[in-house]
Amino acid sequence: MAPNSEIERHCCTSTNSIQPTVNLADRLYLFIDGQWYDLTQWQHRHPGGSDILQHLNRRDATDAFYSLHSDEAIKRLSCLKPCSSLHIQSLLPTIEPTNLTLSFRLLRENLIKNGYFNRSLFWELFYHVSVYILCLFGMLCHFSWGYHLLAILLIGFGMQQAGWIGHDYGHGRGIWMRWFCRILSGSINAFSPTWWSHKHNTHHVYTNNIGIDTDVDTEPIFHLFFPSKDNDVWFRAYQHWYFIPVYSLLYINWRWQSFQHSLCAFKYLELILMIPNYLWLYMLGWQVAFGSILFGGFLVACIVTATHQSEEMLIDSRYPFVETQFLTTCDAYCNNFFMEWLWGGMQYQLEHHLFPTMPKYNYVRVRPILQEWTKENGIEYRCSSVWSIWYRNYLTLKHFSSQRTNIKDKTWKKR
Repeated sequence: MAPNSEIERHCCTSTNSIQPTVNLADRLYLFIDGQWYDLTQWQHRHPGGSDILQHLNRRDATDAFYSLHSDEAIKRLSCLKPCSSLHIQSLLPTIEPTNLTLSFRLLRENLIKNGYFNRSLFWELFYHVSVYILCLFGMLCHFSWGYHLLAILLIGFGMQQAGWIGHDYGHGRGIWMRWFCRILSGSINAFSPTWWSHKHNTHHVYTNNIGIDTDVDTEPIFHLFFPSKDNDVWFRAYQHWYFIPVYSLLYINWRWQSFQHSLCAFKYLELILMIPNYLWLYMLGWQVAFGSILFGGFLVACIVTATHQSEEMLIDSRYPFVETQFLTTCDAYCNNFFMEWLWGGMQYQLEHHLFPTMPKYNYVRVRPILQEWTKENGIEYRCSSVWSIWYRNYLTLKHFSSQRTNIKDKTWKKR
């Protein structure tokens, strides 16, 4: 992330050296920590891709930057000289953070100081080993006892939990976290961490932003808003009925997208790590292998869609980072150990979206802190039971399956 000649030429020279004919409209500027940075050339080397930077062009990216980047990446920012030209600064004025944003930054600093971002060796081993135990016990049921259905359920649970842990490792920072993510995601689910990172990080910054967040870009299969007549499909009227079988195809879709991305992006290491998974599936036989993938994908789909899909959908949003998360995200309350384990940390969606690099097993301790913070700042903290969230998700699909001029379901509420 060292400053290159292009950035130095446009941003790090004196005022007199800046030519008035410079076309600033074609350049990429991000506002971080009270300074403008020209990332026009560096965007193509950004590990998270250039798209997420383009959407942040000429906006305050401070909170998005710190939420997703490692300490190493934060240190590298100091190597990139900010724009010092008065000419550029006159066109890109200083962006003043809101009082809520300043309060959130102080909250994040306090959580870091109090060790909430530190990882526990015990919990890392517990979650990692539990996935392999589920899969091994499922294989034992299949090969030794002939309990094929039980094998599908156990391996499916293992695949689902591997998705949650890989998700946590993907957000985690450090070399060993990246390797754990590659090995676990590749060997159990054949997922590409780089494909997931590009897709998922955009979701974190632009949650529920139509046209940007691909997690809510589910057309034509599912409609989360009323489409235009030109983009409508006849089967939209049945989306609240067929969502269950379609949800089970989630892992198949992710596997295919992972393979395509790794192949096209020449990520040969990721492809190599996928080989053991497909050898394992071949050994299991198509019934158990296919059944496990469908069951694991269904479990994940029911959870990942629930906490965002029924919340606000934003178009060309200019809300700051913190406000976006509270508008588009809802926590889930799990009232028993099984549900707490099944949701795998996704029940703490607000905590996760605000602090994605924090280990998922620390969210339970952060929730009461965040709830108290929202009271002090006058923000609505939404947390509903698991079943009410699932029911509201069904009502959302049913609402947008109706004709715009003849909505029969009057019980649906966006919030």
